[in-house]
Formats: sequence, C-alpha cells, structure tokens
Amino acid sequence: MIIHQAKARTKRLIKSQLLYGRFPRRVYRFGRKRSGDELVVVMCLWNRPERLAKILDLLDSQNLSGGVRLYLWNNNRAEHTEYLATLARYQPTGALLSVEIVKSPYNLGAIARFYWVRRLVLGGYAGPIVVLDDDQDITPEFLSIASANYRPDTLTAWWAFSVGQGYWDRQPALVGGRVDYAGTGGMICNSEIFRDRSFFTGVPERFWMLDDMWLNHFAKIHGYKLAKLPVEIEFVMHETNQFHTQIYLKEEFYEYLSS
Repeated sequence: MIIHQAKARTKRLIKSQLLYGRFPRRVYRFGRKRSGDELVVVMCLWNRPERLAKILDLLDSQNLSGGVRLYLWNNNRAEHTEYLATLARYQPTGALLSVEIVKSPYNLGAIARFYWVRRLVLGGYAGPIVVLDDDQDITPEFLSIASANYRPDTLTAWWAFSVGQGYWDRQPALVGGRVDYAGTGGMICNSEIFRDRSFFTGVPERFWMLDDMWLNHFAKIHGYKLAKLPVEIEFVMHETNQFHTQIYLKEEFYEYLSS
C-alpha cells in the first residue's frame, strides 16, 4: 500500500512538471531551412518500432510546400534506442524538416503527445496541429487536404461518427454532416485548446487512457465544433491495437461524460 501510494505521488509530480514543458528531447534537423509555415504533426509511439521508418517516409512524401515538423512521444522506454537508431540513419529528401522525440518516464498513454503541443504553445506557437497514430498509413495528399480544411474553432477528423443513444450506437459521419465524435488519429485542430492546463488535470484518472473521448468532451464544452475530414487513411498492424481492451471502459466513460 505504501509503495503504491509513493508511486502515485511520483506520477502526479511528473505530470505537474510536464505541464510546463519540462522534459528532455532529442532533436533531428534535416535538409532545408524552416520557412515559417511548416505543419506540426504530433504522434505517440507504442510497441511498433518497426513502423518508424515507414512513418518518416509517409511524411517526407507529403506534397506540402511548407514542410513538416514531427514531434514524437515514445511511451515505451525499452524501445527508445531502436527509435533513435532509425532517426539517426534517416535521410529525407522531401517535406520532412525535423523530428523531435521524447522518452516518456512511464507509459502516459496517447494524451502524452498533447504535452508536446502545450510546450509549443507556451513557447509562442499559434498554428494548427495534426495528430496521427503510429498504425496509420496516409496518402501523399493527406497533410495538404488537412491544412485546406483547417478551421480554428473545429476538430476536423477522418475517424468521425454520429452517435445515437450510446457510445457504440454510431454511424460513420459524412463530410459536411453531423459529427458527434472525432477520433484523434487523423485529426487537425487548433493548438490553442491545449494551452488550458485543465485539459490535462481535469480528466479522471480512471479514464486517463481515453484521450480521444476526453478531447471531444473538452472541446465541446469550450465552444469547439466537430467535422469530418475528406481523406482516406489505412490502419495497419491491427493485432497491436489497444482498442479491444477499452471497449467497456469507453462505454463507462461515455455515460460518465453524459451524466
């Protein structure tokens, strides 16, 4: 019991420090200089180290004139050396301008990538951010389409649904139609929403890993709208998806947020 309480206090202290952007990172800069209109992409890494080279290729091949700045948060410390080796030998020739990576002190879940965004905002960044998952393959036009559909007051996402009486009572949303849920993987949104520290401190600890549902709820109560992004994304490595372990917890959180 005492050991458990000590670990819980340590985790709370770590989270409080992360709120101020206090975390070390490794920086890799490539090729041409920044133009000032690059698109920021944030992503968490978890148990898929073999995917990183492919992800870098997908971002490097984007037909985006301003370029891409990628911010990675590695939630599995045991794989960090492998990630660093991949980044050290990577030689982009296209849109990818830089990569910054953090080795998480422990598995903070997908919400950790938004600590990156808060750090950028506190440092003066005021543009959009794109959120991707490390099990998604995107087309070369993805970022340019996302950028063209960006609205500062809207979470615009590819994985979008209209929801009925319960969380799993849902239908795929249509572009321009009603959207009640916008998934974080494949989303573009305003970075400013993550300036509010209550996004990180307000989520109940039991539901900490359900950052997608929390972001949707948080955005709605702060006046943001939800929209469907007109792109296609392919999921890969389905066997590593943590979705199956969260089915009932998502139902519980939906009822909690709806009460």
